[in-house]
Amino acid sequence: MRWITHQGVAVMAAIALGMPAPAVAATWAGAVLPDVMDQKIAAWAFRNKQAGFNKVHRGATHWFGLWLALWLGALFIGVPEDFLGMAAEVWHSMMAGLGFGGLTHVLLDMCTPAGVPMVPWSRKNKVSLNLCKTGSWGEYAFLGGSFLLFIIFFQQEAWLLWYIVSKKVL
Repeated sequence: MRWITHQGVAVMAAIALGMPAPAVAATWAGAVLPDVMDQKIAAWAFRNKQAGFNKVHRGATHWFGLWLALWLGALFIGVPEDFLGMAAEVWHSMMAGLGFGGLTHVLLDMCTPAGVPMVPWSRKNKVSLNLCKTGSWGEYAFLGGSFLLFIIFFQQEAWLLWYIVSKKVL
């Protein structure tokens, strides 16, 4: 899936779940973090970044368990009140958002023919629902349908999100 789909669906899901603003912002970043991590690994480990990216993409960074562990860990592991200069509540919110964004990324990539790994160390056993190809009309229909459902069920939040995006408030 394209980044716009990853970020759009993840942010709509975070808002629909009533996540606080720091979590929604972190979800937006976490929604593309698996691909960003693959790009950084490829740039660091290979001379030819694109060939390296093709070798590492949808490997360990796209394993469901990694993002589930981050999300659950952020929700349930206690930290000091002033952790890394942030209130514990904000830290938990942001880490949970990153984990949730990564989870949505993996779930959306699971919808493509390439799928995602069942285990982090194997690129052979993949899970794929084979619903649509990346960049296809099917992907954009999915994104549009998600946005339509979001507007129907969360009108006030949808208009606020539209205002923020159209006016570039952030």
